[in-house]
Amino acid sequence: MVKNGLIKHIFFDIGGVLLEIDPLISLQYWSDCTDLSINILKDHFPHEVHEQYEIGNLSDYEFFREVKNALPQPNYLKEESFWEGWNQLIVKEKETTKLLPSLIQSYGVYLLSNTNPRHIKYEVAKRFSFQNHVHRAFYSFDLGCRKPEEKIFLKVLEMTGANSEESLFIDDVEANVKQAQKLGFKTILYSSHEETKLLLHSMGIIVEGTH
Repeated sequence: MVKNGLIKHIFFDIGGVLLEIDPLISLQYWSDCTDLSINILKDHFPHEVHEQYEIGNLSDYEFFREVKNALPQPNYLKEESFWEGWNQLIVKEKETTKLLPSLIQSYGVYLLSNTNPRHIKYEVAKRFSFQNHVHRAFYSFDLGCRKPEEKIFLKVLEMTGANSEESLFIDDVEANVKQAQKLGFKTILYSSHEETKLLLHSMGIIVEGTH
């Protein structure tokens, strides 16, 4: 690998970049359990509550209860079924995870994800190994803030000792990428594994052993 002289640290988003996610699978599972349509579940899902869960302000049970209460009443969503559907959101690893073992040889490699303890503890930790090829993982529920808030980027820079001008941030959400750009990060708006490899190469980051 040829190390880029400017970039020393690389921060990866997880969902949509390293993991394939599909909310429709969760919605279908809950629909089957409750006889509520997918459209009704979509319309009533409390996104503000989800954000509070992702910054650690709600327990697992409180999150489930708030979602259940937001749906048309009465409904028959049981907690066990809720979590079963919730975990099915995560489908599989994406090919981009193959970049990590090579990159970690020459760069500081980190995860920076808006996520929740249930997915990390019950799915990511048990099903996947990509997190073994990073120096550290930063999760919104631990940090008390979410992307694209400025403070989450400032926190991870402080905790890693990195500065933004020497850091690359890779995410599939445009708002997150724009915020990182404002703070001086180099960025890649993720759309595919192949394009990401090409963009890395254009920055002088040559990843060996990937196809």
